[in-house]
Amino acid sequence: MLFPSETMARACERHLRDRSDDSQASAIVRLTIRIDGSFKTQDDDRQQENVSMVLHPQTLAAEAKAFWQHTGFGISSRFAAHWLKTAPFLGGEPERLPLKEARDAGLALGSRIAGLYSTGPDDVFLYHTGMSAMAHAASAIRRLGGEVGKGFRVVVFGFPYVDTFKVLSKVYGFDCVLYGHASARELDELEAGLETGSRLDVVVTEFPGNPLLRSVHLARLKALSRKHGFYIIIDDTIGTAVNLDLGSSYDLVCTSLTKMFSGACNVMGGSVVVGPRCRNRDSLREALSDLYEDTYFPLDVIVMNTNSVGFESRVQLASRNAEKVVDRLRHHRLVETVYYPRGSPTQHLYDDFRRPGAGYGYLLSIEFVEPAAATAFFDALDVAKGPSLGTNFTICCAYTLLAHASELDWAAGYGVREHLVRISVGIEEEESLLALVEVALAAAELRCPVREGGLK
Repeated sequence: MLFPSETMARACERHLRDRSDDSQASAIVRLTIRIDGSFKTQDDDRQQENVSMVLHPQTLAAEAKAFWQHTGFGISSRFAAHWLKTAPFLGGEPERLPLKEARDAGLALGSRIAGLYSTGPDDVFLYHTGMSAMAHAASAIRRLGGEVGKGFRVVVFGFPYVDTFKVLSKVYGFDCVLYGHASARELDELEAGLETGSRLDVVVTEFPGNPLLRSVHLARLKALSRKHGFYIIIDDTIGTAVNLDLGSSYDLVCTSLTKMFSGACNVMGGSVVVGPRCRNRDSLREALSDLYEDTYFPLDVIVMNTNSVGFESRVQLASRNAEKVVDRLRHHRLVETVYYPRGSPTQHLYDDFRRPGAGYGYLLSIEFVEPAAATAFFDALDVAKGPSLGTNFTICCAYTLLAHASELDWAAGYGVREHLVRISVGIEEEESLLALVEVALAAAELRCPVREGGLK
């Protein structure tokens, strides 16, 4: 496994050793190699080209892959391609990285993000992936929690992005509790536990959630936070700072810049922003600073900065397109439910934070009346198919089968059913996009025609 820093490689090594027997542990090796092929002995001006690696036996491959996936710590594909092209011991020609341009791009990114959240660049921390941002946000709050032996209790409120729950529970080993429905009843249960003395360090939530696009009661969570002294981390990747002003509700906000902020689906990145009303603001910012390493590969920073231009207008256009798609789907006989913030039972909770004139986002999910209709619609929808979201082009996926293939019954218990179809709407021409939807709906009708007595 390849990492952009020794700290991240050490974390992987520690994770694997904790999950291995003596024979496996003896075969785990960590080292750092410079691009000229020599082993690193001290920092130099080409630090950002160093690769730290963890070698492990094949029997630990699944654990190593899980660590890489859940933390987002691995090197980017652009980093790997640079090595393959330029490392002399791999037959490449040495090539200096555009470090000044990358520094300028990083400063521009920080300023752009700070502007979205009405804060200063010093409150913005950039990471090379979205999951690395989430991992570091949780680690910073953990650092403020006192002795390691005390334990660290996390509530994930709402059905989470698959890697978020697993990095907190499996990789970091925090005491995690999932309130996967994000319902008023679950909020009552959380409050009752706090009132009877249950300890809580942080609540992690998405706003709105993925894939059911429900909005949690942030005002009530914030009131509980003030009363009982826990932190709140919000992932606003789907909601975006363009559509929502969440500043009154979070201590830290995490965003996967890989998604709509980039839009081009060709670079990764993540950010953590310290909230304007954050508890222990100076201490938390200091904890983030102490943990921070600049692991963002210079070429990735430059691409991200270029891609992010026009973020606001792209979010607005994709949101308008998504609303049109939702309106069409909700009036079709084969559609049971369209999950989208507008028109959902939790729309009022979303509206509490919606900026004036802003939209409801680019993401929606569809539940059809029959699995066969879902399959036919998905197969016939002539857009990109894949697990990402927030791309400038519309992309569709069979979400549950991709994210929870080994735990379908568990996911269904939270309303995330096997044949759910998720669509991330892009910035195409509205008429063209709706025409594609009509073709897919027609295919579903052919598969599930109206018969005497109703659908069969």
